[in-house]
Amino acid sequence: MSLVKRLAYVEIEASDLERWAVFGRDVFGCELAEDSTADCLKLRIDARPWRIMLSRGSRDDLKVIGLEVADRASLQTVCARLEGAGYPFRIATAEECAARNVYEMCLLTDPAGIEVEVSYGALQQPQRPFCAGVGHGGFITGDQGLGHLMLVVEDPRRVQQFYSDMMGFITSDYVSTKNYGGLAGDFIFMRCNPRHHTLAFGRLPIPRRLGHLMLQVNRIDDVGLTLDRVHAHGFRQTRSIGRHVNDNMFSFYVESPSKLQFECGWGGLEVAPDDTDIKLFDVTSVWGHKHL
Repeated sequence: MSLVKRLAYVEIEASDLERWAVFGRDVFGCELAEDSTADCLKLRIDARPWRIMLSRGSRDDLKVIGLEVADRASLQTVCARLEGAGYPFRIATAEECAARNVYEMCLLTDPAGIEVEVSYGALQQPQRPFCAGVGHGGFITGDQGLGHLMLVVEDPRRVQQFYSDMMGFITSDYVSTKNYGGLAGDFIFMRCNPRHHTLAFGRLPIPRRLGHLMLQVNRIDDVGLTLDRVHAHGFRQTRSIGRHVNDNMFSFYVESPSKLQFECGWGGLEVAPDDTDIKLFDVTSVWGHKHL
């Protein structure tokens, strides 16, 4: 069993928050949180205060990954593992916890240099139901968390070992392909709940940590409607509609205002608890997902 239960949130440092508001609200159907400001945009996709934070800055890349454990005992176990393995961390202040709307958390940096926050006691606001920015059937979150991340790292095996040993992530499968948009690609996919993968790692020739962020919708039609809005608002589709070989996700990809890829998906595989076989694939998709 994984100590980490789900991906709770991400923070992205972005230079064009005005265009991000259009991308998040008018294209993907997120709700702009009421406490968003000119320098900090917060996107809601369920009854939590926010799931994606865009803070103004020049990085135009992933800044923080927020992971969630069940309780204090689980957080203490993560901290003990980090300490035993010699990874530095610190317990967040009350002010830092309040900013993330969590009860308690620890802060650390993973072997790839990515800032990670591990917390429990996330604020729930059922009295403020999610209200999509456009007609929308909502997103799959709950026990499966925000979605999934593909991270670009120099040493995928080392990062895999860290998330396995420190956090309890489980390896779902590997993809080793000679044709990932004309390039060779080796990817590792790891899960912490029924979602086929919450984190994936690969080494790619792009100058960013975030390969892509996937948001999963409840209705297949919202994939098509989102794609229509991508083109209506002048964003660039980067991969055609297709079906992934490992998680069965029916999806397409689009370039965000920070040049980061977002995937809009439906129908993702949920892995049974007793399915412990690690698989290997030599393509990323059964069909489609052509690089555009």
